[in-house]
Amino acid sequence: MKLFYSVTSPYSRKVYLLAKSLGMGGEVELIMVNPLENDPALLKVNPLAKVPALAQGGKTYFDSPLIAEHLLMLTGQDRTSDAYMQRLMVQALADGIMDAALALRVESLRPEIQHSTMWQERWHAAIKRGLDKLEAEVIDTLSGWKLDSIAVACMLDYLCFRLPEVKWQQAHPKSAAWFAEVLKRKDMIETDPRDSEA
Repeated sequence: MKLFYSVTSPYSRKVYLLAKSLGMGGEVELIMVNPLENDPALLKVNPLAKVPALAQGGKTYFDSPLIAEHLLMLTGQDRTSDAYMQRLMVQALADGIMDAALALRVESLRPEIQHSTMWQERWHAAIKRGLDKLEAEVIDTLSGWKLDSIAVACMLDYLCFRLPEVKWQQAHPKSAAWFAEVLKRKDMIETDPRDSEA
C-alpha cells in the first residue's frame, strides 16, 4: 500500500504510527509529497490535495480517521466495543486540537496585515479547552499504544514543534509527564519531523 505522506503533517504521522503499531509498517510505502504543490500523483488519490492519502489494491482512502478505520479493519481489530468508541472520541479531540494548531500555523505564514485576531483567539481558546479536557478526563485512561494514544502523542508533539509559544506543560502536568515518556519511543524518534523542511 502507498501512503502519501508529509513528514511535518501530524495526521500523516498518526496514520503511519498506527500502521506500525499494527505490524503493517513493512507493507507501507511512504510517498513523500508537499500538498501545496498539487502533485498529480497525490491528486489522483485525493482530489482535495491533502495528506495522508492511501492507495491500495486499486482503491483510495483519504482523511486520517478513515485511513485509520481501514487499517484497523484490515487487521481485524475490535471496532464495536465501548472502549473502541472511546478511542474514537479521543482521536476526535486530538484531531480537533491539531486542526486549531494547524490553522494557527497557516495564519502565521500569511502577511501580518492579513492576520485575524478574532480567529487566532478562537483557535487558541479551542486548544486550551481541548488540553484541559485531555488533562482532566483523558490522559489517565490512555494505556498501551493504540489509536487514541498515538493521536494524542502526535498532537502534543505538533504543538511543541509548530507552536512552542503555547506553554501547555505547566498547566497540564499529567499530560506533560505522559508525553515525556512517549517521546522515548523508538517510533516517535524515527518519525520526528524536526529535521525536515517539507
